[in-house]
Amino acid sequence: MSQNFATIKSITDNVQSVLQAQGIKFSRSTFEDEKNIPAPLLPFGGIYYRGEDFQYTHGQRPGYAEADFFVKVVLRDRDSAELIRSAQKWMHLLRDVLTVNAINIEDLAVSKPASLVTVERGDVENKGDMAVLGFKVRIRYRET
Repeated sequence: MSQNFATIKSITDNVQSVLQAQGIKFSRSTFEDEKNIPAPLLPFGGIYYRGEDFQYTHGQRPGYAEADFFVKVVLRDRDSAELIRSAQKWMHLLRDVLTVNAINIEDLAVSKPASLVTVERGDVENKGDMAVLGFKVRIRYRET
């Protein structure tokens, strides 16, 4: 297994750990429709790997890669005003907690390869008593 694969795997695991620490729940089960997510799993999260941009440095220095993720959070509340407030709260909370220091934990604590974490866009899709938040997250890390 390449060291760079181990790094991106750890980055992905650490994104999940950061979100779980905020109270977002994850499951190995997939749900075709958000309405089928059981109430005890809310707020429900998903992390989707979207690919990477690689920098080729011709052996001059360590290269960097930028990994793209899509993070989804499902919320539910019967009160539409509360659902709006909840979506706003989570939008700003997740933007604030996804940081370089938060990603450089666990297996990455010594090498600290992540150098930039950007929440590029946050969208909300309202579905009646549910809100589905979607975040584009880009993480720049040093390759070995």
